[in-house]
Amino acid sequence: MTDRRAFLTAVTALGAGAVLRTDDTMPLLRPPATSDAWLDQLKGKHRQLFDAPDPDGGTVLRHARGYLDVWRDAYEVPERDVSLIVTLYGRTTPFGVQDAMWVKYKLGEALSLTDPTTNAALVRNWFAHPQPGDPVADGSPESSIEALQRRGVVFLLCNNALQRWSARLEKAGMGAAADVHADLTAHALPGVTIVPNVLIAMTKAHERGFSYARS
Repeated sequence: MTDRRAFLTAVTALGAGAVLRTDDTMPLLRPPATSDAWLDQLKGKHRQLFDAPDPDGGTVLRHARGYLDVWRDAYEVPERDVSLIVTLYGRTTPFGVQDAMWVKYKLGEALSLTDPTTNAALVRNWFAHPQPGDPVADGSPESSIEALQRRGVVFLLCNNALQRWSARLEKAGMGAAADVHADLTAHALPGVTIVPNVLIAMTKAHERGFSYARS
């Protein structure tokens, strides 16, 4: 008990940026990434950032896949020479969290998405891992967050947006905003980088030579 109290005291001392990941043992900290480690790993000659605040059926995922495919197939440029960033904020914030959060906080309902297999509000993140027949992107699992991550695409999730969504969900009666924020952040998709402010991340990427496109 003493160790646990010490742990919680340490979390409190870290301030609002500290986030808990809950599992069957001890929670882990997952604060927003204030370092540029996510950016330092992107060394491709061809550098692009897709700004995607609106779901639009997962269009940004189709664009990302096409961007990589055309460099490879038409220009014979290997993927190691292409660096691609996708930003998640605004109404694409739910793209960056796991299925359990879609169930718990009714994120499909918030985005007005219906699962055609159930005719009810969507309760899974089909942008991360679509099932056959899902009307997302081009209907292919290759146009998914998980598939694009395997090809080196970096997805950034905005902490400011998570806080705004948490406040919205609090107003909907789904818990205190601080608790919702901790829950959402702890259940971000594996490999997704949470940044304090996605607009600052865009500036940093621009300073490293990334082109910008609204997707």
